[in-house]
Amino acid sequence: MDSDKLLRLLTIFESSEEAEAYINILRKAGHIVRDMSVDNEEDMLTTLDDNPVDLILGKLNSPGLSARQAIDVINNSGRDIPFIAVIPAGSPENKQNEILKHGARDTIPENHAERLKHVIKRELSDLKDRRAHRRCEQMLHETEKRARALIDSSRDAIAYVHDGMHIYANNAYLNMFGYEDQDDIQGLPIMDMVSSEDHSTLKEFLRSYTKGNVMASTLDVHGQHVAGKQFKITMEFSPASMEGEACTQIIIRDQTMSKELEQKLSAMTQQDLLTGLYNRNFFIEQLDMLIARAIEGRTRGALLFITLDKYDELKETDGISTADMLLTEVAGMLQSRISEIGIIARYAGPVFVLLIDDVDTRKASNIAASLCKLIHEHICEIGEQSITTSASIGISLINETATHADECIKRAEKGCQQAQKDGGNRNHLYNPAIEDMAEHEQVSHWGQKIKQALKTNHFKLVFQPIVSLHGEPGAHYEVLVRMLDDENEEIAPREFIPAAEQMHMMNFIDRWVIMNTLMLLSQKQQAGEQTRFFVKLSASSLCDEEFLGWFRERLHASKIDPNNIVLEISEETALNYLKQAKQVINGLRELNCRTSLENFGVEQNTFQSLKHISVNYIKVHMDLIINLPQSMENQEKVKSIAEEASSRNIQTIAAFVEDANSLAVLWQCSVNFIQGHFLQQPGTELNYDFEEAH
Repeated sequence: MDSDKLLRLLTIFESSEEAEAYINILRKAGHIVRDMSVDNEEDMLTTLDDNPVDLILGKLNSPGLSARQAIDVINNSGRDIPFIAVIPAGSPENKQNEILKHGARDTIPENHAERLKHVIKRELSDLKDRRAHRRCEQMLHETEKRARALIDSSRDAIAYVHDGMHIYANNAYLNMFGYEDQDDIQGLPIMDMVSSEDHSTLKEFLRSYTKGNVMASTLDVHGQHVAGKQFKITMEFSPASMEGEACTQIIIRDQTMSKELEQKLSAMTQQDLLTGLYNRNFFIEQLDMLIARAIEGRTRGALLFITLDKYDELKETDGISTADMLLTEVAGMLQSRISEIGIIARYAGPVFVLLIDDVDTRKASNIAASLCKLIHEHICEIGEQSITTSASIGISLINETATHADECIKRAEKGCQQAQKDGGNRNHLYNPAIEDMAEHEQVSHWGQKIKQALKTNHFKLVFQPIVSLHGEPGAHYEVLVRMLDDENEEIAPREFIPAAEQMHMMNFIDRWVIMNTLMLLSQKQQAGEQTRFFVKLSASSLCDEEFLGWFRERLHASKIDPNNIVLEISEETALNYLKQAKQVINGLRELNCRTSLENFGVEQNTFQSLKHISVNYIKVHMDLIINLPQSMENQEKVKSIAEEASSRNIQTIAAFVEDANSLAVLWQCSVNFIQGHFLQQPGTELNYDFEEAH
């Protein structure tokens, strides 16, 4: 299940039909809705106590439980649950303001579907952020507790300083400078720890360090003991927090090691051994520091993700050593030409990253364009070869909206991928808002292609055998669909199915698959062959009020044995659309067709769905089958599912079987059928030898 799309919704309406109308709007918007409903305060209290709830949607003046009463229940429970009030169309502004003042997050006029979608999306995003913030605060608190314990036991002298004043120091620090306890050093200026001759040096360093204008994080000065003696120290600075307050951590290192050895060790921890540039770890540390300053509004910058084009082709044709020499040559050129612009590092393989401080969008794009030109025009002399290359560069801006290093890198990498798609030797600025719009356009583009494929019959069926272990003998196949492009090449389902779902076109694809499966079954039946086909049914068809009537007509027209077609619904879909699932499955049973629940076994209450709907088969979720021989927990879960299903006269199927070891475990678990690439990959031929397998 996609947890980002899951919406645990509590509704407060006069009728279930009214609530269902709003729930359907949210489902069509892509939410996986787990809905609950209440109509009085007692029910609401019980529901909130027993269930996680993400959002409450209720009418302003429901007879049993008004919006004001519901908000009072939320407040008294101490829960953070946004309440959205549905108000009569044309309600005066003062009525809306009253309920907002009372604590509602927003109001929605009746029958305003588009506004509802946007408000729900915004509120869920805000709720997610608030929950993440609370988790981060808790994690920070626990981390600071552990860090304080480690600091107190450290032999290194460590202090925390805010605005040039000490706020905490460990015992080793106190002993080094001759102080007895914390009270002696609280609020003491850091300047008092160094000799008067070094005050100006420390001041200048701290001024530059605070602004982010120094690469080094260490400073050599003379320490000042409280008794008056001076000694050589190295101060190592890093950003930190103490009790939620931003500050600077200072570690005092002794200078017993030779300076040369210390520099070598420092270089080893910061340097990429192949190229001599900074390494990935050091780069991420610097990126974290820049993000911290950007969030505080003290700077803005950019991350450039630089990938050499066609590097893999060069490695394949000329060998790894030549490819490595190319990397080294390009790295040396970049180091000599752009090191003053920012921090250049090797990230991984043929990827370099450049971190630039104090730049805007235009300047970052200009630098990226210049880099593309620089790399493309550079001739690398490797042995007797003269090799040229080019680069694709993705740009991610770093400002007060930045979150963390991983997200910034991911955005820059996506920009780089787009530059490569556009032909390489260019740059692309990744803008999340614009890219989301582009993704929507891509979905619309796929929608047009799917419509055309349906008109021109550019789909085809492929089949994968489902083989009996302890179940019924005979030929069983899963029916799968592939889309064809203009050259009749297959398009994988992962490319067009998500778009079909977003464009509400899956019911049309379902009907194409079912019609062609019924035609094939009719041919098999006329040839005297008994074959059973499993066909997937999407949520779109499940919610299509005309589907059952349409299927009944096609089934009767085909004159096949209805026992030979099994319609599959995922457990998640069945639970999300329980009313529709019950109606369709009961209708299929009246037609003597068989039904199956697939992706079964990972919901919290595994057999909850079977209390409401009766099916002939359940197909165990792939998460329980992959790595089955190594997971005792999964083995126990699969065994319990098989036993419970058997007691209900339901047969079990394990798909995604990839090896003989899994097969042996499934046999011991008494699973009825198996399916997967270990037996046979999906293909157009129905030629599996079921008698030999059995």
